[in-house]
Amino acid sequence: MKLLLQPLPIRIFHWVMFFCVMILLSTGLYINNPFDLFRFPLRTIREIHSLFGLVLIANFLGQIYYYIFTTKWSEVLFLPWDIVNLRSFFRYVLFITDGHPNFGRYNPGQKALFSVWWLAVLIAAITSIPLLFPSETIFLQRILGGLQTIRILHYFVAVIFAASIPLHLYLVFTEDPAKLQAMFTGYINKEAKPSATEDKKLL
Repeated sequence: MKLLLQPLPIRIFHWVMFFCVMILLSTGLYINNPFDLFRFPLRTIREIHSLFGLVLIANFLGQIYYYIFTTKWSEVLFLPWDIVNLRSFFRYVLFITDGHPNFGRYNPGQKALFSVWWLAVLIAAITSIPLLFPSETIFLQRILGGLQTIRILHYFVAVIFAASIPLHLYLVFTEDPAKLQAMFTGYINKEAKPSATEDKKLL
């Protein structure tokens, strides 16, 4: 039996974010330290970086609208009542216990990661404005502590994404590798439980 786990909008948001983050990380690294082996026009790389940054922000706003409209925001945000599940979550992902707790669509670790990513996108969006328009954003630069502080915050966002991607993959494969197919097809294969009539026949 096939069970719909990841609807089409969620899959689109996920893969758009994935490709945007990959391109932003690679272009941001090149802008910060151009490679000697490959030489590309720095202006073109900056334009690509800015373009995919705008796509990431638009994707982020689309996610907010979707989760508010469908009232499913509690499925992806780490909320106070998720704290009580942390103990059983860590015991399972660290292989202390075998039984898989039923956390719902996402476990507390994934929800915490999603929350951090959303905050990181918000910080990246805010800090990108003075970096793109330094002459027109003097007031914002003063509020944020100057261009150097803004660059550090922007760089810190990149570090968060680069460090959390392996963690995200670990949480996916630790919980249920079969769920990975749902991010491609939307569905997960699930064995149907026998009905009460079938149970009586087996006795």
